[in-house]
Amino acid sequence: MPNKSLAIIAAIAVIGLLFLVYLAATFESPEGTRTVDIAVPVPRAPEPIQRVETPAPTPAPILPTERPAPEPVVVNEPDVPEVVEEIIDLPVLNESDAFLAERIQGLETGTRLLSLLVSDDLIRKFVVFVDNVADGNLPQLEYPVRRPSQAMAVRELDENLYEMQTVSYQRYTPMVDGLAAVNPDRIIPIYRMMKPLFQEAYRELGYGSRNFDETVVRAIDTVLNARTAEGPFQLIKPKVMYIYADSEIERLNPVEKQLLRLGPQNAEKLKLSLRQYRERLTTP
Repeated sequence: MPNKSLAIIAAIAVIGLLFLVYLAATFESPEGTRTVDIAVPVPRAPEPIQRVETPAPTPAPILPTERPAPEPVVVNEPDVPEVVEEIIDLPVLNESDAFLAERIQGLETGTRLLSLLVSDDLIRKFVVFVDNVADGNLPQLEYPVRRPSQAMAVRELDENLYEMQTVSYQRYTPMVDGLAAVNPDRIIPIYRMMKPLFQEAYRELGYGSRNFDETVVRAIDTVLNARTAEGPFQLIKPKVMYIYADSEIERLNPVEKQLLRLGPQNAEKLKLSLRQYRERLTTP
């Protein structure tokens, strides 16, 4: 029974398929009809979207936080002393000794220095001394420093032949030490202050407007460049004064021979001190 039903369904399906094939083979379009080609519509470009700019919201102003005003700071400035330029009336040259001695006395080593200097007409004697030393000479009489009281110590070797003793150098040690102890930075301002009086004394020697500073520097250079000789030194005494037995030493200029009498140590201390003065006199 079931097989019979399946056969009937299959037959119906075959008949339906054949009928569809027949319709497809015998189909014709109706008369008077035509095929119309319809143009494919061109798609329109989409209208641009207008963007509406929304203004940015204005930020609310930031109100400053109220703070109390700072208290003023009081700065205590140090008291600056008013600089008052001292106006000094210089004395006349003939009355300058006390004025100069007072200034020297004010130095740290002033008392010691004054004990080495003459007390009368000091500026004129200093100028004459410097002028002579600048030419390698020594004045015959007038010196601005006191001469040593001790005589030169000699040892007799033969008739009218002597030898200078090194102990003689000690006669000049207090003078050299006293001059070397003076601070150039303290004495130079005194010299600068009284320069018109030194210049006046220099003009009296007939030098007109020549600068006395240049002569001081020349005198210092004469000492610094002085030739030296090795001792012991033999002396002769043809008349009143001793002279060097060695003719080459005797031909040295008076400044060079005086440095030999000072002794090598005193001469070197003196030169060291003079270099300091020269540096300050030649520095603008």
